[in-house]
Amino acid sequence: MELRRMYDEDFNYLGYLKDRKEPLEETEYFVVSGVMVISRGKLLVTQRAKNKTFPHQWEFTMGSVVDKESPLEGALRELKEEVGIRATDRGLTFLGTMKENQKFSKIFLLVRDVDKIKMQKSEVEDYKFVGKEELDAMLKAGDFAPPM
Repeated sequence: MELRRMYDEDFNYLGYLKDRKEPLEETEYFVVSGVMVISRGKLLVTQRAKNKTFPHQWEFTMGSVVDKESPLEGALRELKEEVGIRATDRGLTFLGTMKENQKFSKIFLLVRDVDKIKMQKSEVEDYKFVGKEELDAMLKAGDFAPPM
């Protein structure tokens, strides 16, 4: 069971947790956190595992904020779990929040040379570091999962 905090449309905590598998009420929102990693001037992108929604499509490291963790704690956990990168709050810069489809996405940035990636196979099937031109081409081709 994966529990998420429920928020209203103005990002006020509603005071309860809800299982991820339960449908959301119209007034309920949840939070995902993601980290865009820039290493040596290139963005880390990961390819979603075949068993996930939007299989084989690309994204940056992102996932649901669970239980009572903060968006920052969720971002750090997802980064460690999905690609094996350990970071601290001092290493991340908050970029902003996107609100869409009953979801708040909290986006962080990590700029650091990364020499080793350890993929969580249940979440990630491949990764690469892309420059601006390749990223633009991937976006234009529709290679990224729609939530991105």
